[in-house]
Amino acid sequence: MYVVQQVVMKKNTFYTMNKQKYFQFKLFPQKQAILHFVSTKHFGNMSLFTAINQQTVIENRKKLASTLGIDINNFVFQQQVHGTKCTSISASDKGKGVYNYATAIKDNDAMITLEKGICLTAMAGDCVPLLFYEPEQKAIGVAHAGWRGTYKKIAQKTIEKMSLEFGCKPENIIAGIGPSVGSANYEVDDFVYNQFKMHIDNFEKFFSKGKEKGKYYLDLWAANKEQLLEMGLKRENIEISGLCSFAENDLFFSARRGDKERFMAGIMIL
Repeated sequence: MYVVQQVVMKKNTFYTMNKQKYFQFKLFPQKQAILHFVSTKHFGNMSLFTAINQQTVIENRKKLASTLGIDINNFVFQQQVHGTKCTSISASDKGKGVYNYATAIKDNDAMITLEKGICLTAMAGDCVPLLFYEPEQKAIGVAHAGWRGTYKKIAQKTIEKMSLEFGCKPENIIAGIGPSVGSANYEVDDFVYNQFKMHIDNFEKFFSKGKEKGKYYLDLWAANKEQLLEMGLKRENIEISGLCSFAENDLFFSARRGDKERFMAGIMIL
């Protein structure tokens, strides 16, 4: 018999089942309409792309699916490339990438769907996982936004596709900006700074001076939130987890810490 325990840590909500911990946003409806989550290190590596032992990742995914009470074949994975492609997912895509990375949605960083029983996923290990839910049209979406995806505006492109294909109204969309590297621990160089300068208006407000010349601290959370506000999302409908994968390395994998493993964010219409 499974027992789920809700644990509030540092003003964030985690759920623990059989000593396995996962995160949920407070803004999203709980146990109705949708299911959503962000896995932690307690579930192990979720990425077949980075795995040394593929079977271990598959077993980790099975454990997560069992904990959440869903069929592992309901997951849909993508081959993330830090790009801008957003794919509309149908029932025929169920199970893609679950057991074999080669079968995942190719060269893709965002997914949307209206169909029930499909769990859209995004991998992260310092990049920002984004979750979206529009209750009026009952539509969901996920996106993967590292610094490249952020200056390329993957968040906005996902909202655009939800609006164009499903008739979603931005003012109705609830967005979760998931655990990722926080600005205090995300130092970048002139190249990254200049990419934002070329593509993002008022880019300076997302940067602060680094410890050395030509170094800057980048706030991916603020940058993605600003893009969502520009698309018409309401400020009160955007939740930032505030969890830094670098600082909270006991809970989340961090590429900057040298972790090859990845955690996973997901959302599904029930």
